[in-house]
Amino acid sequence: MNHALRSTLPSLLSLLSALALGTLAHQSVAQESDPSWFQVEMIVFARENAGDGIEQWPRNIQLRYPFNWVELADSPSDGDTEPATEERPSWNRGLDRLKQTGEDDNTLYRLPENERSMDRYADAMARSGEYRVLFHEAWRQPMVEKDRSPAILITGGETFGNHYELEGSVTLSVSRYLHLHTRLWLTQFEPNFGQPPGAWPELPRRPNQPLPEGASPEPTSSTGPAWSNSDEWNRDWRDSGNTWDSSLNTTSSQPDFLGKDYLPSRIATMTQRRRMRSNELHYIDHPLFGLLIKITPYEPEGG
Repeated sequence: MNHALRSTLPSLLSLLSALALGTLAHQSVAQESDPSWFQVEMIVFARENAGDGIEQWPRNIQLRYPFNWVELADSPSDGDTEPATEERPSWNRGLDRLKQTGEDDNTLYRLPENERSMDRYADAMARSGEYRVLFHEAWRQPMVEKDRSPAILITGGETFGNHYELEGSVTLSVSRYLHLHTRLWLTQFEPNFGQPPGAWPELPRRPNQPLPEGASPEPTSSTGPAWSNSDEWNRDWRDSGNTWDSSLNTTSSQPDFLGKDYLPSRIATMTQRRRMRSNELHYIDHPLFGLLIKITPYEPEGG
């Protein structure tokens, strides 16, 4: 365990223990027999003044989004926050979104603050001065097997140009146990004064972010589009008979980074797979940022 983790982990654990969180579990070994619908609440936080000058973060990282993504949105005006049914899906998958169809079909609804249960943890972090909450939302979703589970887009913190400090996605699924898969990155930015961009990878465009007028999505490599996330997804893309029309891509007479107001000066990733139990608070730690998540069985009205 590195020095940054040793120095910050005890203080956070003490803070959480003081709030009587119960069991902080990284994994569960007991079999679940819960309903198929769950309420999820998640906090992602940054460690203030952590890791400055004492860590060498890897730069050969891949930052990509999956095809089967969904986004969190405000509840409809009629107050309908019920999870989807087969007759009324809350997302479509894969290439349907790539073709820009049915934006509402790619939505899960965030719950109002009065339906959250973890506000006291976020408040305690803010009061401590050691942590800064980047993301805190609750929502409801069905839990299905991994190959049918959507990746939920996550953003948080300050904005720098077209990007947030915190970006990426999380996927929740069930296969005997509940599973969490995080693909998050935390970026530190610096103003662009025309300096070389350094060795950090280019931050991918969020798949729910509108394209500039006249532009078309471009692949980050020859194996798939900018929001693919793994060789598996890239292979699925190619096997489905999809190709990119290179004639639609735009070119520029100057390097892309010169047109950006900010450039990454550090990127840290949190790519984790965890097995979980419902009704327990789970904690994923990192020297620069961390994640708290709780998943609770939920019975839809009329279910």
